[in-house]
Amino acid sequence: MRGKGWKVGWVVCAVLGGMGTASRARAQGEGVPLSLEEVLGSTREHHPRMEAAQRDVAAAEAELLAARGGFDPLVRARGLAIPFGYYQHERIEATVEQPTPLWGLRLSAGYRLGQGDFPVYYGQYETLSAGEVHAGLALPLWRDGAIDKRRAVLAQARLRQRIAAFELAGERLGLQRQAAYQYWDWVAAGRQLTIATSQYELALARRAQLAHRVTAGDIPQIEHTENERVLLGRDADRIAARRALERATLKLSLFLRDARGEPQVVSTARLPSGFPVPAALMEEGMERWLEQALRRRPELRGLDLRREVLEVDVALARNLAAPAVDLGLRVARDVGVGPANLRPTEVQGSLVLDIPLFAREARGQRRAAEAKQAAVAARARYAREEIITEVRDALSALRASHERVGLAHGAAEVARQLARAEYTRFEHGDTSLLVVNQREQAAVEAEIGEVRALVDYQRALVDLLAATVALEPSSEAPRDNGPRGP
Repeated sequence: MRGKGWKVGWVVCAVLGGMGTASRARAQGEGVPLSLEEVLGSTREHHPRMEAAQRDVAAAEAELLAARGGFDPLVRARGLAIPFGYYQHERIEATVEQPTPLWGLRLSAGYRLGQGDFPVYYGQYETLSAGEVHAGLALPLWRDGAIDKRRAVLAQARLRQRIAAFELAGERLGLQRQAAYQYWDWVAAGRQLTIATSQYELALARRAQLAHRVTAGDIPQIEHTENERVLLGRDADRIAARRALERATLKLSLFLRDARGEPQVVSTARLPSGFPVPAALMEEGMERWLEQALRRRPELRGLDLRREVLEVDVALARNLAAPAVDLGLRVARDVGVGPANLRPTEVQGSLVLDIPLFAREARGQRRAAEAKQAAVAARARYAREEIITEVRDALSALRASHERVGLAHGAAEVARQLARAEYTRFEHGDTSLLVVNQREQAAVEAEIGEVRALVDYQRALVDLLAATVALEPSSEAPRDNGPRGP
């Protein structure tokens, strides 16, 4: 069982090598042993917590759609009529405005019609008979140039959508780890029930043999009574092991679900025959596992994105403190008949200056965003340290549990040999059934110790794969493609 060292590269294949077996197992019926991948696949596809996390992703996508609405064109229309009074006139105005993500540029186009009598001070409302068409643009030269509220909201919505995708991946990874734990606990409970049942059946088979030998005067009555005592105790152990298996099966059903998402209580007929035999390992690959964990862990990527969200807040606060220098250009032309002074094409240029004197709001928002940014950076630093420790601990646990499996297997073999040898001595009258039962109890404890060592080994393997995101199929890893257009 002990190799010269340990080879970590094989472990991914050990757990993930059965990809795709879930559908085949379902098709083949109840007699097929339940595989770990079937449980993991069911958890990924049908667990309610996955559905809840997917709803969060859908909500983030809806928020992104709402943020893109900031760049929707806006139509404004207005009509005014004064049929009674000294200056009787009518006015109609309609304008389409289109904000763009290009340095805050805003475009506009529209039409207006003004007919009737206008006072001198409202002469700008008058148009030729067919009205006026106009187009214009507004370009911020300083504030709202590099960033503005619309673009900030859109950028943050994109980032939050990616954060939600990584949170979904983190939820999926955590659920798969729990599912794997429950699966191996279920396998262990099945194995312990097998051990308890075999010991009970052994004592039951001896009952008739011992009764015959007592009748023949070969052994004293106390030996038969001793077997009855052991038989009762082993029956109680068998019932306890059966109850432990039922509990493990029910817990497993929370992760093993049908297409409708309902828990499946799996039959004991689908219990595997035992645990896979651990392969030899070699002492290498620590840096590779650490690099993979730090590159793929979703919580680290999520924290990086949260820091980017706050960077947008900092940039927006800086923008709010800057002076507004807006350049405007408008071209208008009247069509139809009417006064000659309305016929020429009109070109207007404008420059608007707006300077915040104290900018306390902007400074406060910037300081708050920078403080939150520092807090996220501290959490990211600690999360990185936790992940490094988690990977190292998982590798250490895998190494130790591998050694324990070898020792436990050897101890179980020796205990079984001693139990068989002691019973042979009993048959020759060289010992008592009490000593035989003690030897057999020691063998049972050694076998259960081996089962526990195997469970610890599989848990350590799951921990390593979860810590390095090797439980996560590559096709389901969140894609981080960066920002796209509005």
